[in-house]
Amino acid sequence: MSVRSAVALQQGADEELLASVDHYEQADLDDAHKAALRLADAYLISPAEMTAGLKAEVAEQLSRAQVVELAVQLMGFSNDKVMVALGYDLDEVAAEHIIM
Repeated sequence: MSVRSAVALQQGADEELLASVDHYEQADLDDAHKAALRLADAYLISPAEMTAGLKAEVAEQLSRAQVVELAVQLMGFSNDKVMVALGYDLDEVAAEHIIM
């Protein structure tokens, strides 16, 4: 389990929700969650290709505060991409060792 998954479980997510995120377009998630995940994908995979349609969807589904919170979280998550690429991301993390 990754650090991010351990934190998500600690904050109330369950295994089913974590699994649905991998295939969120087909998952039974509400429109706001899908918009947030589309924004996350665009930010992390190809920010230059973020469309006006996605920006409008995010503005419709999420409050400004939610967008700011998501952007700050995404900036934090993207900081560890080098470690993941080098294979230094922790594969297994016990949730009780994560301090929030």
